[in-house]
Amino acid sequence: MLLATTGDEVLEPGENLAPGKIYDANNTLLESSMLQAGLTVIRAGIVKDEPGALSKLLRSHAAHVDLIVTSGGVSNGAYEPVRQTMVDHDVEFSHVAIQPGGPQGVGTFDGIPILAFPGNPVSCLISFEMFLRPLLSEMFAAPTPRLSLHAPLSHPLTSPTKKHQVRRGVLLPNGTVRLEGGEGSHLLGALARANVLVHIPEGISELAEGSKVEVWAV
Repeated sequence: MLLATTGDEVLEPGENLAPGKIYDANNTLLESSMLQAGLTVIRAGIVKDEPGALSKLLRSHAAHVDLIVTSGGVSNGAYEPVRQTMVDHDVEFSHVAIQPGGPQGVGTFDGIPILAFPGNPVSCLISFEMFLRPLLSEMFAAPTPRLSLHAPLSHPLTSPTKKHQVRRGVLLPNGTVRLEGGEGSHLLGALARANVLVHIPEGISELAEGSKVEVWAV
């Protein structure tokens, strides 16, 4: 499986962090999750936002991979390199009613299946957990599905009614679950502290303390 991140502003961890730059978290998050799931991963690194750069990279690995996963460049901005690269390929981009992880792309690049995840770190990891990991479990019986539990909330919460929200949380020793951090898809600290993903289905705007929610152990 080929893994690539896009963005002129993104640097490999350890490089000199100049103004306007950020360290890449997506490749590390996705690679570790994919290795844990039993995949063989080719980490292509960071692709600059230059015309033709992504196509050249993908084609250089095409003979050796069965699946391509990219992160970043899939929203509706003025310059979205993954969307623009895939304009002549059988790839569909749409917005899924999930938070985080709304912008998604799926299709084929030169006949190879491709999943295009959003660029914010929490969004791309939630995309893997919600879309790719369950598919692998269904097709190959590995990895095993995440352990699913129902636990009462330790506090009330609100959620956007028209989206399935996936929040990061901590399952406490008393059996209740506490949300960790806010809704933002950039909050890596909260993700690092979490031991469960908390699911609030579409159609729910608020839940009281003690309400039971589905959680996935991570």
